[in-house]
Amino acid sequence: MNANGLTSRRVKLPDGGSATPYEWRGEDVLIRDDALTILRCIELLQDPEMDADEKSRKFIPLFFADWGDAYTACDYDGAEFGELIAAAVWDVCGIDLAGDKPHERPLWDPEEDAALIRISFRAEYGIDWDEVRGSIGFAEFVALVGGCSADTPLGRAIYYRNPNTRPKPTKHNKKEVEQWDRLHRAYALGARSRSSHGANEGNDAAMNDAFAALKRAAR
Repeated sequence: MNANGLTSRRVKLPDGGSATPYEWRGEDVLIRDDALTILRCIELLQDPEMDADEKSRKFIPLFFADWGDAYTACDYDGAEFGELIAAAVWDVCGIDLAGDKPHERPLWDPEEDAALIRISFRAEYGIDWDEVRGSIGFAEFVALVGGCSADTPLGRAIYYRNPNTRPKPTKHNKKEVEQWDRLHRAYALGARSRSSHGANEGNDAAMNDAFAALKRAAR
């Protein structure tokens, strides 16, 4: 996932929002990369009740600040526009539409962990999520999630979901390992969970269908 540098240019939009230029083959394409918009894009692409063509119609104007300019950047080549969509969605959202990126098991989920995120952002950073969600970038949001300490509800959940934190069993720590296993089960994400940095296997078919529809729309 691409993170904006401290000197990255942000563009104010007529509707009051902002976008970041995404370089595509020597041209800049404006993408709405604030956390609220990207989370809405992720929800849209992974919505099981919406067909792929409807996702495509709604996604393009939501993701691209000016999708006409994005199309122009590829010289009106539908195939290249499809490539732009796949590249930008991976770099900005962390979603693998093309199905050719490595994935890690998700340790948090923006839907299942919504309450934990709100509480932990207040506790760790003094941030009210509803006040900042439209102004901070999605990459910044992901960094804030990852920066929550184990003293916060979200950080604690992530810690016990991560198999790498399980104590190595010895003849002296049986109770410690049992406690970790119990909390690992308690904090486990549900079947609907998805990764903020890539679709899990349960969403592969939906992602492929959405990508096919987006490429059709580009043509």
